[in-house]
Amino acid sequence: MSSRFAPNSFQYNTRVSLALLPCLVILAGFGGTVSICVGMVGSMVIYILDALQHREAALIAVWVCLGLMNMSFGLTALFFSDTRSIMTPILTSVMNGITLFLTGVWATLQFKWVQLRYPVVVLAFEKLLLGACLPVAATVQVWGVIAALGLAAAPFYLTVILAVLYCLFAMPLASSFAGGSRKMSIGGGNVRDWSVQGRLEGCIGALLFSLLPPLLYAVTNLGLPSDMHHVWSLLLLTSAPLLMLTTLQGGLWWLTSDAGHHKAAFRLVRVLALAGSLIGLEGRVLLPAFGHYLGLHYPWNYMAISAALFGAGSLMLLHFEGVLSGELGSSLGGAALVMSCGAGGVACGLPVWLMPAPLLAGSGIALFYDSGTIKDYCLFTAGAFATGVWFLHHHYWFLNIEIQTHGLRFLCQVILAALLPATLLPGLIIGRGSGVLVSLLMLAQAGLVAYLEGQLHGGALEEGRQSYPGYLVVATSSVGLLLSSKAKDCGLLNNAVAGLLNSIYVAKMALLVLPQAHLGPIMAVVVAVTAPMLSDSKAKASTGPALPAPLFLLFTTAALASARLVLFDLLLLFLGYPPSAGLLAGASLVALALAQIPLLQQRFPHSQSARRSMAAVAAFGVLLALLRPPLPEKGSAVCPNLPFGLCPRLWDEEHMPEADEDDARLYGNDEPGSNPGAAWLLVLAGIIGLAALVPSGGNTAAKRSRSCGAAALLGVLVGLYLALQLFPNQHLIQAIVCIASSSLAAAVVMIQMGGGGSGLLAFLVMAWASLLPLGLFLQAVLPLPLPQGPLPYGGLTPNFQHERAQAYRASLLAVYAPQALLLALAAKLRVSKSGNMARPPRHPSYAPRHLRADRAAGFLGACLPGGPASQGWSLSDSAMAAEGLGWLPTTGNLACLSWLCIALYLNWQAQGAPDEAIFLLAPSLLLLNRDPLLMPGLKPSRRYAPCSLTVTLYLVVSSLVSVVHATWLQPRALVLAHKQTPFYLLLNLACLAAVLPTHLAFLQFLWKPSQALSTWHYLTTPLSVPAFFLSGPYATKLLAISSLGMAALQFGVMRFTQQQGMKLI
Repeated sequence: MSSRFAPNSFQYNTRVSLALLPCLVILAGFGGTVSICVGMVGSMVIYILDALQHREAALIAVWVCLGLMNMSFGLTALFFSDTRSIMTPILTSVMNGITLFLTGVWATLQFKWVQLRYPVVVLAFEKLLLGACLPVAATVQVWGVIAALGLAAAPFYLTVILAVLYCLFAMPLASSFAGGSRKMSIGGGNVRDWSVQGRLEGCIGALLFSLLPPLLYAVTNLGLPSDMHHVWSLLLLTSAPLLMLTTLQGGLWWLTSDAGHHKAAFRLVRVLALAGSLIGLEGRVLLPAFGHYLGLHYPWNYMAISAALFGAGSLMLLHFEGVLSGELGSSLGGAALVMSCGAGGVACGLPVWLMPAPLLAGSGIALFYDSGTIKDYCLFTAGAFATGVWFLHHHYWFLNIEIQTHGLRFLCQVILAALLPATLLPGLIIGRGSGVLVSLLMLAQAGLVAYLEGQLHGGALEEGRQSYPGYLVVATSSVGLLLSSKAKDCGLLNNAVAGLLNSIYVAKMALLVLPQAHLGPIMAVVVAVTAPMLSDSKAKASTGPALPAPLFLLFTTAALASARLVLFDLLLLFLGYPPSAGLLAGASLVALALAQIPLLQQRFPHSQSARRSMAAVAAFGVLLALLRPPLPEKGSAVCPNLPFGLCPRLWDEEHMPEADEDDARLYGNDEPGSNPGAAWLLVLAGIIGLAALVPSGGNTAAKRSRSCGAAALLGVLVGLYLALQLFPNQHLIQAIVCIASSSLAAAVVMIQMGGGGSGLLAFLVMAWASLLPLGLFLQAVLPLPLPQGPLPYGGLTPNFQHERAQAYRASLLAVYAPQALLLALAAKLRVSKSGNMARPPRHPSYAPRHLRADRAAGFLGACLPGGPASQGWSLSDSAMAAEGLGWLPTTGNLACLSWLCIALYLNWQAQGAPDEAIFLLAPSLLLLNRDPLLMPGLKPSRRYAPCSLTVTLYLVVSSLVSVVHATWLQPRALVLAHKQTPFYLLLNLACLAAVLPTHLAFLQFLWKPSQALSTWHYLTTPLSVPAFFLSGPYATKLLAISSLGMAALQFGVMRFTQQQGMKLI
């Protein structure tokens, strides 16, 4: 294998998805609606950024989305958890963070540009991901098992989970980025081994697989009384992993040697593990569950079942060792097999006249093992079927029990019908029988098993006990999928039959989530989704006709329509309450879009129009699900007025969507409240916005006109929604809001697209800016409209009217505040773009020097004197003036300052101006630009100074106001009661004076980063510690804490800059 790194697609996406996707589903169930909404919105943003070819932004969005999901999960677990222990939310938050981090690593490996730029990081991420999936996935999945099924069954499910994860991640795996040809490779060096899993990882995986299940069982049953039940369980949990490790080919690959004494030790461990597994299986499963079916008394029943089990187990072990291949071994094995079957028949209590049936079955298996002919295997089928008929007739046939919709006798008949193909199919597959017969038998068996499990899993023969546990559904589906794959590999099944079988076995797994669900619609959906994948994708993409595509779409739509009640049950299970009609419609459209992914990949792999259509349907569904606009009830949940009692509708009495409180008002009731129909305006605005992102033909002027028109229309719709929701019956204010939103949207698009039209752009910005004072003036002059609904006690009092006026004023300012921030952001982006375009091209010989200089500037963005950054910054003004946009930086600064003032006012009016809010609002001043009017001295190296200055000034003013109000403006008696004397005033002023020098030094450092630390700085910084403990106002404490952080940051940055400068020297 080449020793060079080659960018390539990650080869283990399927393995990682099997490990992490169930974990994400489990964590989503624990995290609540907030985490899921964050994930959905983040996924949309990531998809849009990736579709627009913004790869770096898409990767940043991935990590930001995962971080927000982790934060929301932690807050939910900490503040909304029912548990009293603080350790449980902390541990769950840690596991959620680790899982989301691995998800981010997995997503990072999908970006080719990351592989090209950071190959060492990619290799480390790959090794970390594949090494951490086993313990993390096992922990989270067994946590979900405990929450769903209880603690008693968790160790046994953990054994199965660890077995699958060991096969996926603990076996030797080669790196996905092992070097290919030299042209496609980068790097070099003597890389001796490209394997991702080393011997240490394999050993750790084997230890986890062997020790975790018995340890979990021992810990969970520590305080229970000891009996043989726990002994059998521990023996089974200890022996089964060892048996798998020693039997699986390459299961112990991590051992250093394979000498003869090691092989002998492996055989001894294999024999002991098999014996322990059989003993544990007999004592833990067979005798407690099926002991009442045994026809012998103690101890003969134990002896008979042990003989049958150990006889069959020893034969399997000898088969794997290759001992039965000779003539003598085959004869002895056949005799042992017949005796084991006979012992099993005696243990089951078969009558003497039926004892030849199990003996005939054993003889048939022995003969088939030697000859491989189907006629010998038919002996086994006849004997096993006769034994099954007697067993069902003897134990169940006479019982008069109803399970869901059918009696037990009918279900016994269905079981016998499924038993015949179940006993016949293994021989037909191994013996390469008729493909048509195998197809028919496997389809019949899959349908019968699915029907039986649909009837048995949801019913209960005894109160509080399921007659058919969920793990049997998983076991039968796994065996069915394995047999289907084996028969397809042998050429006995074609793609259509194999796909149909896989669809049936996958669909019946839905019983684990919805035990009462009807499997027919679910199977139809799975078949419709997987149908395009049954044919050769390349042939269909190149030569296949386009006619079947609409048929596939129609089939998928019909299948999803038939499964609408299943979707309702899923949302009900997930939400805990009936979903609304809008949520159901949105979820249906999203499901329809996702169901077309296989069709898109097979028939239209390179069609951008098909992808956009699917994305449009999914986006429309997400908008409906998030906004939940009201839908008409007739034909949906209420019968329309049709003759002859006809009632075509989507939902029945058991599946009624939740009606919003405003639906009645929308369709004729005059209850007070906002207008719910306005949500359709946002839906339409979202559709227009997504449509505007689609690239279109034509020249630049036509594209600009279409974009501006779409933005203006989008602004009108959003403004109309805000006007109807916030200003009912105020038509002038509504018109002002609509015009302002439309003007701003068009102006933002014109700013970003450029290319002329500066006069129109200036007019739009001036119109937007003038409408705010006009709206405030009209609110102050015009009388308020009468409130809808019942008046408060006392009528329209002056205080009530004053509160209404303040609420309307705050609503108008709240509409303008984000618009001002959006304008400031657009201006900042345009100024930065003009500065980048105005920079002269660098000479190749000076490029490395400039790169080193930029790197030495530090992460604060300090620019070296005469460097390219400051030159580009100075050239941006001339570039903007050449385009007729010299006024844009000043306008952006005014918009940014307006946003900050409005936000501070709204914060003061709504919450009493908490001091912490300034830390969230001040970073918006990073949108300020250098302009000749307001901020002529602002440089890129000084862009953090306004933020820090704003925080300092706000906290100083807040501290002074608090001290003065507490000392002089309160009543004298209250001041004395709280001991707020002049000494209190002097103490707090002294604390404030103690923390200000550090803030001033930090501001000076942000304005002139080249200045060194002085002795005065080292003397004044420690004064912030006593100031924090002695000060009274909360703002002074925040100043003290922030001063310590500023000092540490200043020292670290200067130290880092000094080290980088020494490296350059």
